[in-house]
Amino acid sequence: MIKLSIIIPYYDRFEQLNKLLDVLLPQLTDEVEVIIVDDCSPTPLMVCDKDNRVKVITLEENSGGASVPRNVGLDNAQGEFIAFIDSDDLVKPYYVQTILNKINTTRFDYCFMSWQSTTNKVVIMNKPPAWNCCVWNCIYRRETIGAERFDPKLKMAEDYDFNVRVRKGRKANITDILYLYNETTPGSLTKQGETYNPKYKE
Repeated sequence: MIKLSIIIPYYDRFEQLNKLLDVLLPQLTDEVEVIIVDDCSPTPLMVCDKDNRVKVITLEENSGGASVPRNVGLDNAQGEFIAFIDSDDLVKPYYVQTILNKINTTRFDYCFMSWQSTTNKVVIMNKPPAWNCCVWNCIYRRETIGAERFDPKLKMAEDYDFNVRVRKGRKANITDILYLYNETTPGSLTKQGETYNPKYKE
């Protein structure tokens, strides 16, 4: 039985994805699957996974954002719970086991996890700061998500829109730092948002 599905939207960041997989793959158990959705990268993505716990799905055309790849991941996920990781970020070596421990000991519909970047360290005791509306710092019960999906028309702030609709029911928190957010990737959607819309951070 798959307890946790980890969905990773990907586009042409092979070196960074490899660093993530070097940390993530040794953590996987029979209860965990990883779904990488390649948004039609110029170079086909190949992942070495001898245990067949990673599924790579390649889209036929580029969608220009994370919404469609995440939706494809959700449509293919078998896990009771869903987590999202961006392909240019990293996680701690105890990321998977900490999440599984929480799943096994606490009844929740969504669960925040603490995280850090080069400029922020966010330990979530109750709820994240208002500006922290991303999906990568949360674990979701798949039943709670139901038929809800990311809006493919949104190239920015699709996380916020999704969370407004699916963060409901019983909430939990993980105070351990599990996620390492990379805020320096050139050309990332976050950076594009800051460039084209001065009020993006607000």
